[in-house]
Amino acid sequence: MQNFRSSGRDQVHEGMDVLDLNGEKIGKAGETLGSYFNVDAGFLGMKEYYVPFDAVTEIQENAVYVNAYKGDLGDTGWDRKPEERVGQGQSDTTYTSTAGSRGQTGDRMQLREEELRARTTPVETGRVSVGKEVVEEQRTMEVPVSREEVYVDRKPVERRPADTPIGDSQRESIQVPVREEQVQVEKQPVVYEEVGLGKKVTQDTEQVSETVRREELRTDKKGDAPLRDDRSR
Repeated sequence: MQNFRSSGRDQVHEGMDVLDLNGEKIGKAGETLGSYFNVDAGFLGMKEYYVPFDAVTEIQENAVYVNAYKGDLGDTGWDRKPEERVGQGQSDTTYTSTAGSRGQTGDRMQLREEELRARTTPVETGRVSVGKEVVEEQRTMEVPVSREEVYVDRKPVERRPADTPIGDSQRESIQVPVREEQVQVEKQPVVYEEVGLGKKVTQDTEQVSETVRREELRTDKKGDAPLRDDRSR
């Protein structure tokens, strides 16, 4: 067990909680005097103890632990000043609790638990292939066409004697060929698009669940042995 007789003077400060072996609060640390420090306890600090540094078993940030139980403080002589205890044959520098020290025994046990760790493995989920097939559809387009039409062109002339008598011109006629454009449809294959295949990686999140095990501390007390779990503080 660590000896706090010398180092405790620098670590115990006024206002720190003073706790017994069970972690029960005794009072507040007060003035440091030589090899001991006083503790203000009781209602409104009306009770005062003088605790030797030899009785300190552990010092934390705002707490001082001593090797005595709160209910047994009357047997320690701490309610009397050190000079009074010396006069009665008691030492002012050492105190040994019949209940034992709060120091560690040296035996330790590891508590283990299982953690989930995930890894990913690429697997083939399918294949994609592309090919060509011929489909038919009806298309309509507008094509401009031209055609010839015959019209009669009449012009008035100055009257003059005819070259032939009327009867001789019965078979006279004028013939004009008439033409028009006809639409002929031809089909020619052309390339309208090129297609290729590629792959890209996308990120997603999946939730996985599994049952894990952990070891928890189980205590088995026999008799009136005191026990305090530091984790509960």
